[in-house]
Amino acid sequence: MPQDREHPLYHLDAETLIVATYIWVDDELKALVAQGFKLPKKQKHQKATLAELLALAIFLLLQGQDLAKGYLAAKTTLKAYFPSLPHLSRFYRILQKAHGLLAHLALKLSGGQGLLQVVDLKPIPLAHGHRIHGLSLPEAAVGVGPLGAFGGYVLVPVINERGLFFRWTLLPGNARETWAGELLEGLPAVLGDRGFRWVQGVKTPSYRLRGGKVVETGWREWVTRQRSLLGRVRNWIETRFSVMVRSLGLHRIEVRSYWGLVARVNLILLVHNLIRSRVLLKMARGEL
Repeated sequence: MPQDREHPLYHLDAETLIVATYIWVDDELKALVAQGFKLPKKQKHQKATLAELLALAIFLLLQGQDLAKGYLAAKTTLKAYFPSLPHLSRFYRILQKAHGLLAHLALKLSGGQGLLQVVDLKPIPLAHGHRIHGLSLPEAAVGVGPLGAFGGYVLVPVINERGLFFRWTLLPGNARETWAGELLEGLPAVLGDRGFRWVQGVKTPSYRLRGGKVVETGWREWVTRQRSLLGRVRNWIETRFSVMVRSLGLHRIEVRSYWGLVARVNLILLVHNLIRSRVLLKMARGEL
């Protein structure tokens, strides 16, 4: 198997992957408790542990399964590993309560802002067509994405030169690049497309005004100095979006509440950072 394949399923069988995932989640939660981090409270009559439920959610996304269908199937097919799974609605509530924990784990995997950052917008459509007008989630708005008009939100993520997400926010579907100004404060070297030319501190390619005049942004000089990293990093965020859509289901999120959406997005970003950092592969090979 080519070593440049980063997804753990190219290298590990499903049983090894699920065990490695559980061990990683359990170790991280124990470490957080030892540091004084408060985990979400156990719900009434909840038998499955938080580590088991988070490990199962991560495993389902790693397999590219729909979260609801995969969870219902796991109650039978994975009963040997998860003997006391709650009802699907309770599973969703537990994930929603753990949205901050999921974000914390994703940030820990990212390793910080790094030396170079890239920002972009990614639409998260929750409704199309006439269903747009029935969308009642707070702050959701009608925007235009690659597939036309949609109702929902826009994910604004920032990656470092390792291709890991370390900052992100959710904005209404009609958001503009300038709305992400606060997210980018304090970052030393942020790259963006021409839509970010009005955001202070973001380096963008030169652009042409309506009359034909070309506005130079200092892009070429900066590119010359950073050529060793730039060629790879600029394409990474589009590649990362492709991974989250094609493999992790970012395009098929079905939620009924804003915090449910936040939890699902944080879960997807966590799984992406797990894949990109190759932590599970290193654990399975005894390198950690």
